[in-house]
Amino acid sequence: MSAAPLMFAIIFAFLWLLLRRWRDPFLRAYGLFFLVLLVFASNKEGYGISSAWTEATFSPLSLLRWILLGWLVWQAWRLPRPEGFQVNLPIASVAVLLLVFILLSGFYAADRGYSLMRGLSFALLAFALIKGLGPYLYQCTHCLLFFRFHYVAAWLVLAPFLLLHATGTGYGVTIIMGQYAGFFGNQNAIGAISALLTPFVLFHWQVLAKRRWQRLADLALIGMMLVGVWLSGSRNGTASTLVAMTAYFFIVNLQSRLKIVAAGVLLLLLFGFFPTLQQDVTRFIRKGTDRTVEIRDFRSQLTEERRYEMWSGVWPKFWAQSLTGYGFAQSHLLVYEFTEDREAGRSLHNSYLEVFGDLGLPGITLLLLLLAFVGGECLGVITGGRGLFERQIAAVFISTFVAGSFNAFFESWMFSVGNLLSLLYWASVAGVIAQTTWQPVSRWQLNPAR
Repeated sequence: MSAAPLMFAIIFAFLWLLLRRWRDPFLRAYGLFFLVLLVFASNKEGYGISSAWTEATFSPLSLLRWILLGWLVWQAWRLPRPEGFQVNLPIASVAVLLLVFILLSGFYAADRGYSLMRGLSFALLAFALIKGLGPYLYQCTHCLLFFRFHYVAAWLVLAPFLLLHATGTGYGVTIIMGQYAGFFGNQNAIGAISALLTPFVLFHWQVLAKRRWQRLADLALIGMMLVGVWLSGSRNGTASTLVAMTAYFFIVNLQSRLKIVAAGVLLLLLFGFFPTLQQDVTRFIRKGTDRTVEIRDFRSQLTEERRYEMWSGVWPKFWAQSLTGYGFAQSHLLVYEFTEDREAGRSLHNSYLEVFGDLGLPGITLLLLLLAFVGGECLGVITGGRGLFERQIAAVFISTFVAGSFNAFFESWMFSVGNLLSLLYWASVAGVIAQTTWQPVSRWQLNPAR
């Protein structure tokens, strides 16, 4: 039975909020693009959306995605640069070089049209984030609006489906191979999206929730997100969510760092005193591997992974073309012969290795240099003498960036404009840059008129 009414309800809720609550033109454009990517990430067929509406380049929803990306670019173009905002020249220079290389690689790609189209779409997204979202997030009031949007998104797409699953009705809930996927069409998607939305919920709980019932509701949402990720069986999603939470609290203040250390010690003690917990975690980690093989350490576990089979298989081919790569969005086509799972073989399940296959050593060097510069800005926030409120805002972007960078090692979404994770990740990069550029103290006042 189609669960189309649930999809209609979610779309209507987003549209109503964007029309009635969030009237900022740029946030509306971002929210609409977010919404269409959310629909693509969902279990589309389960909600009555046929593949004919989504798969082809010129299918209705694909065209809508392009239109909304264009609208976001237009709003970014119109957005004035706020006073005090300065471009980070090292990051901007590396980003421009990477974008130029991505576009040039399309001319020697085997499928030139597809490569150029993918490269152009990512260039448009990059422009919208550099020209629009970075300056937009420079102002504190805009950050709060941005955070509230993602906080509400977490409520709409994560909580209802876990409650439906808990009641046993199963209506509209996606289950894949016995693993919970909720609203999404992939059990790994719910884990990764939960990880990248977790910092927004933590910020609302710590900063914006003023009443007791609001804080309790936020704690309930955090609990539901953790339960949903665990039920999904997504090891990468679970680890990424824990990374996001740890990074957020580590950045906020020294007391949180001490609590993290205490929680880590407590966890080790639990493993020591409860052997059944060790067995449950071991079964979770060893999902999808050969149980007959003796696992001695991390390396021996990694070699039993299906992902490792693909990575080791394509590596010689990637290295043979290491000076130029095969062209943007082309290297994943070499994966099929190294896996029996045709669905899993649609991507390499490693964004960094895929960039190396696409763009060779120059491309992966530029990407790692870009991420290193952003990471340096993150360290500046952690070690700098900032106020608590300023650190809490920066912690949202930094923890999302850290969790996304970790998750991308096992998934290939980093340069896919049609993937919601890509939008969330690069938006966090724009947020990091916005929060670490030069600014007057008055920027942090809640009332911009003061």
